Amino acid sequence: MSEDLAGEGDSGRPRHAAPALALVAVAAAGSLLAGCSGDSGGGGTARCGPAPSADVSQADLYGSYSGPHGARLELTAVGGTSVTFSVKNWPKEEGPGILTQKVPTFDGAGVWKLLNAPGEDGEVGLAFDGLDTSARGATVTELRVGEEDGHTVLFARLGDPDVCRVLTLS
Repeated sequence: MSEDLAGEGDSGRPRHAAPALALVAVAAAGSLLAGCSGDSGGGGTARCGPAPSADVSQADLYGSYSGPHGARLELTAVGGTSVTFSVKNWPKEEGPGILTQKVPTFDGAGVWKLLNAPGEDGEVGLAFDGLDTSARGATVTELRVGEEDGHTVLFARLGDPDVCRVLTLS
């Protein structure tokens, strides 16, 4: 830092560079704690979460996935085009708090489907059977398909899109 930034400006009044530098340091630390990737996409925005996967089929996704606080998701095939899922310890909310604290959970089931068009990044929709209408929209019902360390994962971005918080099920 130059003496001019730390000392007095042209007017003889002290300059206050320290608060600005502290703000930059806090912002940088915040993005590290939130788990954002430093990789840049084509538009200059940072990627948030695992690398997205395109061209996935239902068969690519069958299996068990686990997440924070004991959350479990099982994607299965009944036969033909019918695909079902079951969840255990699934969070009743969808906000970023589900990553850091124990929140109320439920067990449930339903049908799932791929929501993306061919060639687009994979996205899975969960339609719960008999979900209490007060819980609709208050739980995670859409997951993106990604890849992390060579393995397929499902993930959801939570809360403010400007702050990277990701629920990852692997």
